Amino acid sequence: MSHYKWTFRLLANKGTRKIVLIPLVILLLLSAYAIYQTELNPKPEVIEMTDGSGDIRLTKRSALLPFKLPKEVGQVRKLIGEDVKVVSYDVILDKDKNIKSGWVNIKADVNGAEKLIASYQQKYVLEQDGSEWTGKAGDFNLQIKYNEKEQRLQIEFDKE
Repeated sequence: MSHYKWTFRLLANKGTRKIVLIPLVILLLLSAYAIYQTELNPKPEVIEMTDGSGDIRLTKRSALLPFKLPKEVGQVRKLIGEDVKVVSYDVILDKDKNIKSGWVNIKADVNGAEKLIASYQQKYVLEQDGSEWTGKAGDFNLQIKYNEKEQRLQIEFDKE
């Protein structure tokens, strides 16, 4: 009980209140900004590959909320669907900003995954091989896998 009395006495004094509350407010603001950057900011992180190829990787992950694919990934939005809620993606672009390959993770339960896979089967020619679907979508080779344990649909694509 004495610890609480000490805390209230400390905050009752105006001078010590400023000393305690100002750094606390600064830490809260920095934490809120970090959460915004990692979870709510729609722009992808742009990483230049260090292997000398000049390729660029666009990446984004969100642990809290699913998001829509941003405009920066271009053709992938048409391939996957503009309204699909994504939890993470990686897209590799070449020097001329043409898509080479990538993958997209979509959070979906079994029913949602079946609906998405059915819609992809209508759009593209897909063949089922066990728990995996493969096929072509324009210039891309598609590979779709559903992980029931993680309730995640992963779509991998690469340009021929």
